[in-house]
Amino acid sequence: MKKLIAGISIFFIFFSFNSVKGYAKIDQETTLIEKSLSLVQDGDYVHGANLLEQLESNYMASAKKNKKLTPKELETISVTFQNALVSLKNDAIDPQEKVADVLGLRLLIDADQTTMQPMWKQMKKSVMTPLKNMDSAYKKGNSEAYEIQLNQFLQQFEIIYPSLLVDLPYDEVKKINSLVSFLDDYRINKESIPAFQQKIDETQSELLFIFGQGSSIIPPASFWTIFTTIGIIVGTLSYVGWRKYKGDQKKKKKRREHND
Repeated sequence: MKKLIAGISIFFIFFSFNSVKGYAKIDQETTLIEKSLSLVQDGDYVHGANLLEQLESNYMASAKKNKKLTPKELETISVTFQNALVSLKNDAIDPQEKVADVLGLRLLIDADQTTMQPMWKQMKKSVMTPLKNMDSAYKKGNSEAYEIQLNQFLQQFEIIYPSLLVDLPYDEVKKINSLVSFLDDYRINKESIPAFQQKIDETQSELLFIFGQGSSIIPPASFWTIFTTIGIIVGTLSYVGWRKYKGDQKKKKKRREHND
């Protein structure tokens, strides 16, 4: 009996030690990505990129050892890191797009690590609001308003898309990506497609289903960090119209297709 008790004690000591090490590692990674995000928000892209490169090296080495991650998930993490770094180092990219790219990476890292409510679900309002506005503009026949709201929706969806790839079953991601791609591809000829309204409705229903899955619990500190960041993103991206988006449309579409 004493040997059994001793064995159980050693097990729990070992388990606790490794748990503490694991949490310390996650805290370190969280600190790095949040510092980088804060620097990018302040316009310090050089130091923000330096922190991301430091994080990428350690994070990818650890991720490759994680047998729970599929090759597709590893590829998604790697591509999202690279997209954020390329964005930060490209002076031609809009400042708020840089923030959005790093925010997408922040959400992805959380989705990969968390066992609670993922942070990307706190993006529900910023994703669903322009989609609802699209629906309203389409019904009213206001093409200009529709285009503006569609572009805002696509930008917000692009932020959470990498997180969906590692957090949801592939069939669900494939379904929502197909619906979003349809809205993007047929934006010009939407009036000539009888089932277009149905596609808008299906997109709203599918996204509501995705956001509604699981618990609503999220750590308070993380909630306020992401809530503040999302507020900045939503407020500053509201001016973007469809002409500005056209230049980036092909690049973002290829990125989604590559991840599929």
